[in-house]
Amino acid sequence: MVKIIALANQKGGVGKTTSTINLAYALVQKGQKVLMVDMDPQSSLTIYCGHDPRVLEQQQKTVYWALMKEKEMSEILISDNPSVIASSIHLASAEPELVTLWDSATVLRDKLSSIKNNYDFILIDCPPSLTLLTINALASADTVLIPVKTDYLSIMGIPLLLDTVEKLQKRTNTRLKVFGVLPTMFNSRNTHDNDCLNDLKQSLEPRIRIFDPVKRSTSFDRSAAEGKSTLELSPGTPGTEVYNSLAEAIIAYGKEN
Repeated sequence: MVKIIALANQKGGVGKTTSTINLAYALVQKGQKVLMVDMDPQSSLTIYCGHDPRVLEQQQKTVYWALMKEKEMSEILISDNPSVIASSIHLASAEPELVTLWDSATVLRDKLSSIKNNYDFILIDCPPSLTLLTINALASADTVLIPVKTDYLSIMGIPLLLDTVEKLQKRTNTRLKVFGVLPTMFNSRNTHDNDCLNDLKQSLEPRIRIFDPVKRSTSFDRSAAEGKSTLELSPGTPGTEVYNSLAEAIIAYGKEN
């Protein structure tokens, strides 16, 4: 059965898109069929994958046209492995439009239902905010993975996100679980990074799993500029082993649940 994973954190710059891309490719390398959904109006995932959001918007092939218009997901799908549902800045205008709908929190879930069984895993890259776009992603998901940069400003928002998840579990998506927290951009020689990682573990474990941190490396930035995952471009980069281990844990989770 397909598993839908939302990568969410209302703080920007914590590695959500980088983690989505590299986790997707780690899953593909392990024989899984994967779909990535860009739910961020900034379109970082779309651009990372080598697609021009402006062109796709003109062609009406972005997620906005599926959420708010009559397009089916199959019509806007960029098919590959991993496949992509693209975004553009026009998605920002969906927020006020969604508010007027009686099913405003579950539009994405309903739209994904027609294609989700074509995949083993669907990864949703959420915007850096707790808006209706993120709520739609969480309402669609089986589990949420929380990437967090190892600095205090990034980890301060986790309690609010967990509170949102708890409310959704009660009202909209009873199957939603927290898969864990993924520390990113970690510099083991930096005292601040180590203090933040320890604080994460002390405050959340064993209730929530803290995965091994992804080490900071310029290879992740170079990969983004090349439009390829770091697992493809520089597979020996420190930190890529974390995404491989994470993919194995997700595959095991999919088999157990």
